[in-house]
Amino acid sequence: MKKNLFYIAGCALVLSGALAACSDETPSQQPTIDPVVPSKTVGAYIVNTGNYSTNDGSIQWYDAEEGTVSGDIYLEANGTNFGDVQDVCVYGSKLYVTGTNTSKLEVLTRAGKSLKKLSLSTDGVPSQPRYMTAHDGFVYFTAYDGTVSKLDTLTMDIVGKVQVGDYPEALTYAEGKLYVCISNYGSGDKVAVVDVASFSKTKDIQVLLNPNYYIQTGNDGKVYVVSSGDYTGNPEATLQSIDPQTDQVATVCKASAFGMKGNTVYGIYSEYWQTDENKKIFTYNLESGEETAFVPYSDFGNPGFILPDPITDDVYVCDQSYSSLSDIRVYSKDGQLKKTIETGVYTTNMRFVTE
Repeated sequence: MKKNLFYIAGCALVLSGALAACSDETPSQQPTIDPVVPSKTVGAYIVNTGNYSTNDGSIQWYDAEEGTVSGDIYLEANGTNFGDVQDVCVYGSKLYVTGTNTSKLEVLTRAGKSLKKLSLSTDGVPSQPRYMTAHDGFVYFTAYDGTVSKLDTLTMDIVGKVQVGDYPEALTYAEGKLYVCISNYGSGDKVAVVDVASFSKTKDIQVLLNPNYYIQTGNDGKVYVVSSGDYTGNPEATLQSIDPQTDQVATVCKASAFGMKGNTVYGIYSEYWQTDENKKIFTYNLESGEETAFVPYSDFGNPGFILPDPITDDVYVCDQSYSSLSDIRVYSKDGQLKKTIETGVYTTNMRFVTE
């Protein structure tokens, strides 16, 4: 049966891994009260990158309470397609969306209405923005021109740019620093470190070949990053940790994609060169080092990402399609399938929203 992208006409209003929404753009505007600990997952923005060079990406809203998925909120709010949707960052009262092929960043309301469009280029050449993270009133994003840029969320203007290395991809914040995957189109083996206060690059940290799309700061304060290797097993896709106090690197386990919650890593190991019996979807306990099977890999055609809900015990695993609509399957913590959500073309991420 053909899937239907548009489940409901409206959109409910609402961090690389899932990005949690923050309460405001600048902490200095907050009253001095104890921080509110989120107790509920409202939903998630679903990132559909679309087919390559066809500009058919979309953004959907998943209502966690209703279990429903909206149509393309950008199309509904603006009357036109966004184009290729590379990444979505939820921060304060706004959404920030990058498009690589269209070389732009747009600032949206939570309902998807465009507030400002930034066409990005360096010396007349498209910059091709990639991934984002946010901290302390700024959104930071990588671009294929070798830079990380700093966007002021109040003025919606770019206020800084720093060279970090060839073809940077995903990034995360930890201990006053940005950690940036330098893929160099598959031949890189560094994570660049940017001091946020001075907004300058301070060093490169050597990791395994091809760090790219998966980097996240864990609850223990360490930075976790996947290096994908050369896709023929040299080396195998590997999850590593970086201690931001010392910038020392340690190997964690084999993984090609991961999400984290507490001391648990939810991982996918799916190498093109491996036979199916060696591919797996699993959990890994950071304290004990114990790895446990989570759900059968054989249940999926192409498992693309795995993300635990930041509040509940649900775990979301995407069965990613390159040319048609994707599925996201929702599991309980013990691996029991609860429901399947049909999403857009080539779904690549979810950005959870809590309150």
